[in-house]
Amino acid sequence: MGTPSRSRPQRTPRAVLFGRGLRNRALRGIGITMAARRRRRRPTRYRPGVTVLTVNWNSLSFLRVMLDAVRALSPLEVEIVVVDNGSSDGSLEYLAQRDDVKVVSLPFNFGHGVALDLAVPRIDTEYLAVFDVDAFPVSDRWLPESIAALESGANVAGAYMHRNYIHPCFFVTRTESIHELGLTFRPVGRMRSRLRRAPLFMDVAEGLCQRLIVHRGGSSSLHRFPITSLRGPGMAGAIFGDLVYHNQGATWGPRRAAAPDDWHEAVRQHLTGVAGDEAPAGRPGDGE
Repeated sequence: MGTPSRSRPQRTPRAVLFGRGLRNRALRGIGITMAARRRRRRPTRYRPGVTVLTVNWNSLSFLRVMLDAVRALSPLEVEIVVVDNGSSDGSLEYLAQRDDVKVVSLPFNFGHGVALDLAVPRIDTEYLAVFDVDAFPVSDRWLPESIAALESGANVAGAYMHRNYIHPCFFVTRTESIHELGLTFRPVGRMRSRLRRAPLFMDVAEGLCQRLIVHRGGSSSLHRFPITSLRGPGMAGAIFGDLVYHNQGATWGPRRAAAPDDWHEAVRQHLTGVAGDEAPAGRPGDGE
């Protein structure tokens, strides 16, 4: 008897991938247009306080822990807004049960940056804090230290990973700064194109930070909380400034399959008694 042949996994036809790409670009174009219209209706005054903003797409188990950690390690008056990018994993049903969270429900996945842009014009608190859905505070100092940096002259404070910008896994600024300059969180270029052809690519919030650097006093506009702890292999997880943990590559990339285990260990280590330690089931959605 011959050796049985191994069946190769079937590839998605190129025509199908091309069609999906066209659809996604069309949807994001619609979202960009909607966000531009909303930016014209900026608040005329700002209330004292802080709004924490995050984007979710089919990442319920990450979202649940992140919300509980933010609520437990932040002042009671902090407001939380979740933009849901058309989830189908029970996220909206879960959010409907929480009376401490405001929800912006979108009909489609417009992408991470565009989803942020659609919500930011509605924010009217003095400060805005953005968290990735796979990030959470590990200390109640995360907000006081961020605001102290802003009051000392920075325009943005948060996670510094590598390039000269503040990563949106942990990003704190004055809301008026975003509105006044008409800034956008959306990326420039596409990550997959960058890997193939190396054109210009700027990640979510990277272009925003570069505009602030130009308009508001150079590189000192950014207060960088550096990586103070790493979880391997590589950068499976990182803590910034001993303040906020981020599960690297949880929603995309080669570490995506291992993300639930990384997350479970991080939650057990940093949030015991603070938030649930449920390991996410399956693979979370790709936010961008």
